Amino acid sequence: MSETTAPATDKALIQGINIHNPDALHVENAEILRRFPFERNMFALLARSRGLFPPLWDWLHRLLDGKTRTIQLLDYQLVVLRMAGSVGAEYLFSINEPVSKVFEMGAEKIDALRKGLKSEELFAMGTWTERQQCIITLVDESLATFTNKEETITWAKSLMSEDEVVELFIVLGMYSMLARLTRGLRVQPDPPIPHLEQTASRAITKNANDP
Repeated sequence: MSETTAPATDKALIQGINIHNPDALHVENAEILRRFPFERNMFALLARSRGLFPPLWDWLHRLLDGKTRTIQLLDYQLVVLRMAGSVGAEYLFSINEPVSKVFEMGAEKIDALRKGLKSEELFAMGTWTERQQCIITLVDESLATFTNKEETITWAKSLMSEDEVVELFIVLGMYSMLARLTRGLRVQPDPPIPHLEQTASRAITKNANDP
């Protein structure tokens, strides 16, 4: 795990809303969450932002939907897991791991991403495609310096469309915010969710660019 792992704590620093018995300020956001097939502590925490939560929720749904997402499903998951493993955002990693498993990223790759291995260690595994190596490099550079080498972007444009490259950055930015939220406020692990992988496979879909 990354050296940036947050200090351990046995409680959240701010609790999410109670979606089954919300206070008057959060009734509408609680109703939105009750329509989702399973509960997540992160979602309940996001719902405390009364006005910003609905568009954030819509954004997340559009990312999960292959009809509105441009990048391949495992491209998006690779961005999230690489970022989360690198900064020690275990909660965020754990809620995306089942999705990556369902769509067959592979246990060895997932474990290496969780450990936050350096890119040269990852690439030495010999299991990452050129596209995946490029995405990892793009994420690593952006996390380290908030910018990228021109040659990295040129490499990315040789492997995917400009629209896809831009969407990779959007995903990285959004999930980096979620990593800060979940680590900074010590979001606690969710209780086991029955049949999670089956539910995830129905809620998250591939698009025309997926293999």
